[in-house]
Amino acid sequence: MNRTPTRKGTASFFSGIRTHRLTPEELEQIADLCRRYAVQAVRISSAQQLVFLNPPDALLPALRRELHLSDPPALRRHRISLVQACGGRDNCRYGVGDSQTLGAAIERLSFAEPLPAKVKVGISGCRMCCCESWIRDVGLIAEQKGWKLLFGGNGAGRPRIGDVVAQGLSDREALALVEKCLTFYREHAKNKTRTARFMERVGIDALKQQVLG
Repeated sequence: MNRTPTRKGTASFFSGIRTHRLTPEELEQIADLCRRYAVQAVRISSAQQLVFLNPPDALLPALRRELHLSDPPALRRHRISLVQACGGRDNCRYGVGDSQTLGAAIERLSFAEPLPAKVKVGISGCRMCCCESWIRDVGLIAEQKGWKLLFGGNGAGRPRIGDVVAQGLSDREALALVEKCLTFYREHAKNKTRTARFMERVGIDALKQQVLG
Protein backbone atom coordinates (compact mmCIF):
# COMPACT_ATOMS: atom_id res chain seq x y z
CA MET A 1 0.00 0.00 0.00
CA ASN A 2 1.51 3.33 -1.03
CA ARG A 3 0.31 6.88 -0.69
CA THR A 4 0.59 9.30 -3.60
CA PRO A 5 0.59 13.14 -3.52
CA THR A 6 -2.89 14.66 -3.66
CA ARG A 7 -4.65 17.95 -3.13
CA LYS A 8 -5.01 19.21 0.42
CA GLY A 9 -7.81 17.40 2.19
CA THR A 10 -7.40 14.08 0.40
CA ALA A 11 -5.24 10.99 0.76
CA SER A 12 -4.79 8.68 -2.20
CA PHE A 13 -3.56 5.10 -1.94
CA PHE A 14 -2.56 2.56 -4.56
CA SER A 15 -4.83 -0.27 -3.59
CA GLY A 16 -4.28 -3.03 -6.12
CA ILE A 17 -7.89 -3.04 -7.30
CA ARG A 18 -7.67 -5.64 -10.02
CA THR A 19 -9.45 -4.53 -13.21
CA HIS A 20 -11.61 -2.14 -11.15
CA ARG A 21 -13.26 -4.88 -9.07
CA LEU A 22 -13.83 -5.08 -5.32
CA THR A 23 -15.26 -7.99 -3.36
CA PRO A 24 -18.12 -7.45 -0.87
CA GLU A 25 -15.64 -8.07 1.94
CA GLU A 26 -13.31 -5.35 0.65
CA LEU A 27 -16.20 -2.91 0.32
CA GLU A 28 -17.24 -3.63 3.90
CA GLN A 29 -13.66 -3.09 5.06
CA ILE A 30 -13.47 0.28 3.28
CA ALA A 31 -16.82 1.40 4.71
CA ASP A 32 -15.73 0.43 8.22
CA LEU A 33 -12.46 2.35 7.83
CA CYS A 34 -14.30 5.44 6.63
CA ARG A 35 -16.55 5.42 9.68
CA ARG A 36 -13.76 4.83 12.18
CA TYR A 37 -11.32 7.33 10.65
CA ALA A 38 -13.84 10.10 9.95
CA VAL A 39 -13.43 9.91 6.17
CA GLN A 40 -16.19 11.91 4.51
CA ALA A 41 -16.23 9.90 1.27
CA VAL A 42 -14.09 7.62 -0.87
CA ARG A 43 -13.85 7.22 -4.62
CA ILE A 44 -12.02 4.88 -6.98
CA SER A 45 -9.98 6.81 -9.52
CA SER A 46 -9.37 5.79 -13.12
CA ALA A 47 -5.85 4.83 -12.02
CA GLN A 48 -7.30 2.26 -9.59
CA GLN A 49 -6.48 4.24 -6.48
CA LEU A 50 -8.66 4.65 -3.44
CA VAL A 51 -9.04 8.36 -2.78
CA PHE A 52 -10.13 9.14 0.78
CA LEU A 53 -11.65 12.60 1.09
CA ASN A 54 -10.70 14.78 4.07
CA PRO A 55 -9.26 12.21 6.51
CA PRO A 56 -7.64 13.75 9.61
CA ASP A 57 -3.87 13.92 9.08
CA ALA A 58 -3.20 12.53 12.54
CA LEU A 59 -5.04 9.33 11.66
CA LEU A 60 -3.35 8.65 8.31
CA PRO A 61 -0.58 6.36 9.64
CA ALA A 62 -3.14 4.14 11.37
CA LEU A 63 -5.37 4.19 8.30
CA ARG A 64 -2.50 3.00 6.12
CA ARG A 65 -1.72 0.14 8.49
CA GLU A 66 -5.26 -1.13 8.28
CA LEU A 67 -5.48 -1.14 4.49
CA HIS A 68 -4.53 -4.69 3.63
CA LEU A 69 -5.48 -4.84 -0.05
CA SER A 70 -2.81 -6.44 -2.22
CA ASP A 71 0.03 -4.36 -3.63
CA PRO A 72 -0.62 -3.26 -7.23
CA PRO A 73 1.61 -4.09 -10.18
CA ALA A 74 1.65 -0.38 -11.02
CA LEU A 75 4.53 0.36 -8.67
CA ARG A 76 7.02 -1.92 -10.40
CA ARG A 77 8.28 -0.98 -13.84
CA HIS A 78 8.66 -4.62 -14.89
CA ARG A 79 4.87 -4.88 -14.69
CA ILE A 80 2.06 -3.09 -16.51
CA SER A 81 1.02 0.12 -14.77
CA LEU A 82 -2.74 -0.03 -15.25
CA VAL A 83 -5.24 -2.45 -16.74
CA GLN A 84 -8.75 -1.14 -17.32
CA ALA A 85 -11.28 -3.78 -18.28
CA CYS A 86 -15.02 -3.42 -18.74
CA GLY A 87 -17.54 -5.94 -17.47
CA GLY A 88 -17.37 -7.90 -20.71
CA ARG A 89 -19.84 -10.44 -22.00
CA ASP A 90 -20.67 -11.81 -18.55
CA ASN A 91 -21.73 -8.42 -17.19
CA CYS A 92 -22.88 -6.32 -20.15
CA ARG A 93 -25.53 -7.01 -22.77
CA TYR A 94 -23.28 -5.56 -25.48
CA GLY A 95 -20.20 -7.55 -24.51
CA VAL A 96 -18.84 -10.15 -26.91
CA GLY A 97 -15.46 -10.75 -25.24
CA ASP A 98 -14.42 -11.82 -21.74
CA SER A 99 -12.64 -8.61 -20.76
CA GLN A 100 -12.23 -9.48 -17.10
CA THR A 101 -10.45 -12.80 -17.65
CA LEU A 102 -8.14 -11.38 -20.29
CA GLY A 103 -7.46 -8.33 -18.13
CA ALA A 104 -6.48 -10.50 -15.17
CA ALA A 105 -4.10 -12.48 -17.39
CA ILE A 106 -2.47 -9.30 -18.72
CA GLU A 107 -2.06 -7.97 -15.17
CA ARG A 108 -0.01 -11.06 -14.36
CA LEU A 109 2.51 -10.42 -17.16
CA SER A 110 6.02 -9.78 -15.89
CA PHE A 111 9.17 -8.80 -17.76
CA ALA A 112 12.78 -9.61 -16.99
CA GLU A 113 13.83 -5.97 -17.43
CA PRO A 114 11.93 -2.79 -16.51
CA LEU A 115 9.65 -1.29 -19.14
CA PRO A 116 10.86 2.09 -20.51
CA ALA A 117 7.85 3.97 -19.11
CA LYS A 118 4.43 3.35 -17.64
CA VAL A 119 2.09 1.24 -19.73
CA LYS A 120 -1.69 1.53 -19.61
CA VAL A 121 -3.98 -1.11 -21.07
CA GLY A 122 -7.63 -0.66 -22.03
CA ILE A 123 -9.74 -3.77 -22.68
CA SER A 124 -13.19 -3.20 -24.14
CA GLY A 125 -15.57 -6.12 -24.52
CA CYS A 126 -17.33 -4.61 -27.53
CA ARG A 127 -16.95 -1.89 -30.15
CA MET A 128 -18.53 0.68 -27.81
CA CYS A 129 -14.97 0.90 -26.45
CA CYS A 130 -15.85 1.90 -22.88
CA CYS A 131 -12.24 1.50 -21.73
CA GLU A 132 -10.83 3.93 -24.32
CA SER A 133 -8.78 1.23 -25.99
CA TRP A 134 -7.84 3.44 -28.96
CA ILE A 135 -5.90 5.85 -26.75
CA ARG A 136 -4.11 3.38 -24.47
CA ASP A 137 -0.56 2.10 -24.82
CA VAL A 138 -2.14 -1.29 -25.41
CA GLY A 139 -5.76 -1.51 -26.52
CA LEU A 140 -7.96 -4.54 -27.02
CA ILE A 141 -11.46 -4.44 -28.49
CA ALA A 142 -13.65 -7.53 -28.73
CA GLU A 143 -15.40 -8.13 -32.04
CA GLN A 144 -17.48 -11.03 -33.32
CA LYS A 145 -14.43 -12.70 -34.89
CA GLY A 146 -12.09 -12.10 -31.95
CA TRP A 147 -9.93 -9.42 -30.36
CA LYS A 148 -8.51 -6.42 -32.18
CA LEU A 149 -5.12 -5.39 -30.78
CA LEU A 150 -3.99 -1.76 -30.85
CA PHE A 151 -0.60 -0.41 -29.81
CA GLY A 152 0.84 3.05 -29.20
CA GLY A 153 -2.22 5.05 -28.23
CA ASN A 154 -2.12 8.03 -25.89
CA GLY A 155 -4.72 10.39 -24.47
CA ALA A 156 -2.49 12.98 -22.81
CA GLY A 157 -1.25 16.37 -24.04
CA ARG A 158 -0.12 14.86 -27.36
CA PRO A 159 -2.95 12.41 -28.10
CA ARG A 160 -2.47 9.57 -30.53
CA ILE A 161 -4.75 6.86 -31.88
CA GLY A 162 -3.21 3.41 -31.48
CA ASP A 163 -2.08 1.42 -34.50
CA VAL A 164 -3.95 -1.77 -35.38
CA VAL A 165 -1.53 -4.67 -34.95
CA ALA A 166 -3.86 -7.62 -35.56
CA GLN A 167 -7.52 -8.67 -35.56
CA GLY A 168 -9.54 -11.83 -35.03
CA LEU A 169 -7.41 -13.00 -32.10
CA SER A 170 -8.41 -15.60 -29.53
CA ASP A 171 -7.84 -14.85 -25.85
CA ARG A 172 -4.61 -16.85 -25.88
CA GLU A 173 -3.37 -15.24 -29.09
CA ALA A 174 -4.18 -11.76 -27.79
CA LEU A 175 -2.27 -12.34 -24.56
CA ALA A 176 0.77 -13.72 -26.38
CA LEU A 177 0.79 -10.83 -28.86
CA VAL A 178 0.51 -8.22 -26.10
CA GLU A 179 3.58 -9.75 -24.49
CA LYS A 180 5.48 -9.73 -27.80
CA CYS A 181 4.60 -6.08 -28.47
CA LEU A 182 5.71 -5.00 -25.02
CA THR A 183 8.91 -7.02 -25.28
CA PHE A 184 9.74 -5.30 -28.58
CA TYR A 185 8.96 -1.94 -26.97
CA ARG A 186 11.11 -2.76 -23.93
CA GLU A 187 14.06 -3.79 -26.08
CA HIS A 188 14.03 -0.82 -28.48
CA ALA A 189 12.49 2.21 -26.76
CA LYS A 190 14.53 4.83 -24.95
CA ASN A 191 14.06 5.23 -21.22
CA LYS A 192 10.96 7.24 -20.24
CA THR A 193 9.56 7.05 -23.78
CA ARG A 194 5.88 6.14 -23.89
CA THR A 195 4.60 3.80 -26.59
CA ALA A 196 2.98 6.64 -28.58
CA ARG A 197 6.27 8.44 -29.15
CA PHE A 198 8.02 5.11 -29.72
CA MET A 199 5.57 4.14 -32.47
CA GLU A 200 5.96 7.54 -34.12
CA ARG A 201 9.66 6.76 -34.39
CA VAL A 202 9.67 3.10 -35.45
CA GLY A 203 6.33 2.79 -37.27
CA ILE A 204 3.72 0.04 -37.32
CA ASP A 205 5.41 -1.93 -40.11
CA ALA A 206 8.55 -2.48 -38.03
CA LEU A 207 6.48 -3.64 -35.08
CA LYS A 208 4.42 -6.04 -37.19
CA GLN A 209 7.53 -7.49 -38.80
CA GLN A 210 8.92 -8.39 -35.40
CA VAL A 211 5.80 -9.63 -33.63
CA LEU A 212 3.85 -11.23 -36.48
CA GLY A 213 6.66 -12.66 -38.57
